[in-house]
Amino acid sequence: MAQQIKTSKRKTFDDEFFTMYKDVVRELHKYDLRGKKIICPCDTRESNIYKYLKDCYYDVKQDGKEWRKVDYNKYDIVITNPPFSQVREFLRYLVEIKKDFIIIVSDVLRYSIKQGKFDLGIPIYKGWDAQKFYRPDGTIKSIHCGWISNIPDSWEENKLINEIK
Repeated sequence: MAQQIKTSKRKTFDDEFFTMYKDVVRELHKYDLRGKKIICPCDTRESNIYKYLKDCYYDVKQDGKEWRKVDYNKYDIVITNPPFSQVREFLRYLVEIKKDFIIIVSDVLRYSIKQGKFDLGIPIYKGWDAQKFYRPDGTIKSIHCGWISNIPDSWEENKLINEIK
């Protein structure tokens, strides 16, 4: 029993990767977010996503606790780095409630979307890659990830990665 608890704690710890500020700037500057009410449901005030949006004077709120308990009807768009262990469930939920989003996912998931192995039934755009993340212990870890969105960016740089049937 003790091993299960230890494993569970390790998985929770290993699921926390914090986006670097430069990766946030590189992706989010391409979107016109003026006048949008933004929620960062998986972020805290220390999150670089939240900090960037605040630095740009956007109307942004963060939750940082439990994304399932957020009233998304109050917001126009979701921008966040969700826990990778919950990202598929999170994406399905956002699609179900028809909410615009810009989020970071693993390259494996982006590839699955491109190959039709994870079909959300909506157009998905591929944004910039994000290769390094801060860990809760202050270290930096390299992980192959990147941004996806269900809305086109204002600069038309992001390309569709899936075909809608």
